This record gives sequence, C-alpha cells and structure tokens, in this order.
Amino acid sequence: MKLQLTWVLAGAGMLAAVAPVHVIASDDSRECVASHFKVNDLISYAETKTQRLASSSVNNINPGINGSIRVHGWNNADVQVKACVMTAAETEQEARNLASQISIVQGPGNIEANGPSNDEHQNWSVSYDVWVPTDSNLSLKAHNGSLAVDDVHGQIRFDTLNGSVRLNAVNGDVEGTTTNGSVAVDVPNGSWSGSGMHVKTTNGSVRLRLPENVSAHVEASTVNGSVHTDFPATIPAGSSESRKHITLDLGGGGPMIEATTVNGSVHISRS
Repeated sequence: MKLQLTWVLAGAGMLAAVAPVHVIASDDSRECVASHFKVNDLISYAETKTQRLASSSVNNINPGINGSIRVHGWNNADVQVKACVMTAAETEQEARNLASQISIVQGPGNIEANGPSNDEHQNWSVSYDVWVPTDSNLSLKAHNGSLAVDDVHGQIRFDTLNGSVRLNAVNGDVEGTTTNGSVAVDVPNGSWSGSGMHVKTTNGSVRLRLPENVSAHVEASTVNGSVHTDFPATIPAGSSESRKHITLDLGGGGPMIEATTVNGSVHISRS
C-alpha cells in the first residue's frame, strides 16, 4: 500500500491543510529498505531495531502517523519487537543521526515510537513486527498503515484510518475498524473461544473465510454493495434486500461473528 499525504481528514467531509511535506511510505514488503520511504527531495535511510520486553496485561502498539503493524502469536512468555525505522533528511548522515534519536518502545505494554518532530527538513516513520504470547490482549492503533494479526487469542482492539486489516486464526473478543481499507478474516477451525468478533470498514471490501466445523452465528452487511456467501443463508426478518444483510448459524450457532462495510462487497467463503 502506498500513501501520498498532502492533506489529512479533519472531520466528516472536511479537509485541512498540513505542512508542505509530500510523503510516500510503502508497507507492501517486509523488507526494511530506504527506497520505501520518500519525502520530497530528502535523502532516505532505513534500519532495523529490535527489543525484548516483558508481556503486559494489554500490549498497546502505535507506530505513529505513517506505519504498519504486524502481530504474531508465539509460545514464548515475553514480547519481541522488530521495528523498521525509516528516516529522511537533507544528507545521509543527518538521516542516520535522526534514526539514532528514535526509540521504538516506551516500556512493557507500551510499544510506541518516539522521536523528533517532523518538518520539511526531516521526517521519520516506524513499522512494527511484534511477537507476543499466543494468549495476549492487544490494542492496535495506526493512521496511515495496515494492521495484521496472526494466531493471537484474547481481547483484541484495533483501529486505522487508511489501511487494510488482516486477521488470521485469532480468537476471543475481537473488535475494530478501518475507514479506508479492506478487511480479510480467516477464522480458525472449531468453536470460537470467546465472546465474538465485530469488524467494520467504511470504504472497502470484506472477506470472511470460515471452516466447515466452526460454531458461530455470522452476520454480514453492506450499504452500497452486495453480500455473497458459499453457505446457505437466511434473510433477517423485515429485510427487503437479500444481498445487503445475511445471517448464518454454523455448527448449531454460537458467538457472534459480524462483518460490515458501507461502500464495498462482502464475501463469505469456505476455508
């Protein structure tokens, strides 16, 4: 995904000018390379920083305005943070010096980047790969960046403005939104172990992949688009549009798995 930032949303239907800095940040590759970060005519630099932390009751992750987040569940008891720090300045040495001033964590449970202010002479961005214990609680917040979570079971909250969301083999109490981006969810085999999942996008498509043996109550809806499913579905009472809102009871029903979009389609497929 590439982001060209010359304006930011100031409210529904409103735009506000920002400093004359033109940023192109790419998170479509796991490589941490300077060519993925362009700011006006400045010289770019990239380096990887890693840090180990104790796990916390909630692992808060926030890369700042231009950064993505990928979270992976693992069997260790601690947290490993791998950050791609990308900087731009008027010389390569200044870009390197800027990278040395950026911290990637503030302490256990607070994985947030911190560094000097951005302006037309210098700019920086951080993207994260984070490994947490499989049973963990997450709070993820981005602005212009994608979010992805694999193999984590717990309370998961997420929010991004401009970016896609991918959830794979998650479980528990899951809830979050993106405004401009697609949502892809791969539900694990078996019964959903938790209170359910509620995911939403405003401008983007939604894809749900469900195993045959999952036990859940599934609802999917759109305002401007259609809903397609590979499973037998029912139309909620009072609904006049069979392709706008459908429900599925799989494996005898269970916790709610809900996916909605305003402008986009929804596709529910068998995994």
